[in-house]
Amino acid sequence: MRRFVGAVLPLVALVLLSGCAFVAQEATLRPTLQVGVTDLGHGAVVAVRVVDERPDKALGHRGTAYGKAATITTSQDVAAVVREQIVAGLTRKGFATAAFEPGAVRTLKVEIRFLEYSTSTGFWTGGVHTKATLKAIAANGGREFENIYRADNEERVVIVPTAERNEELLNAALSKVLDQLFQDRELLTFLAR
Repeated sequence: MRRFVGAVLPLVALVLLSGCAFVAQEATLRPTLQVGVTDLGHGAVVAVRVVDERPDKALGHRGTAYGKAATITTSQDVAAVVREQIVAGLTRKGFATAAFEPGAVRTLKVEIRFLEYSTSTGFWTGGVHTKATLKAIAANGGREFENIYRADNEERVVIVPTAERNEELLNAALSKVLDQLFQDRELLTFLAR
């Protein structure tokens, strides 16, 4: 009897945990920046605009051994979340920021191309994939600079991740791609001229 309970108990726990995959999730985006404080911008004013260009406004789907399950969404304005981080990062780099207006001398438009969560199935484990892509389009005195930043992560899991873990993975991808933007010395130097 003990052997039966010992064998069945983990199976029951696995089934209960995988049930979470069928419950829709509303994620909260809280990216964090790893941007050091410098005076690179020397107070230059940058007009900032962020546009959500994602083809699907859902963040993705939770998964099961059979494929896609419940949708992961957010009630937040993703462009506003990213803009807040862009403004904070530029401030740490010594720039001043302003609302985007046509004709501004220095502008930074950031397009959110992807922020997605997906799953894949394997023989013993499943895959959880998170991706984030941003495109920066900067203008300064009639000149332009463009670059694309990508973050891609895959994690192998045995049990369907919790809503909290899904949120952590999404925030990690968004944080990583924002950090890449602020590590682009060429972009920052272009804006500082």
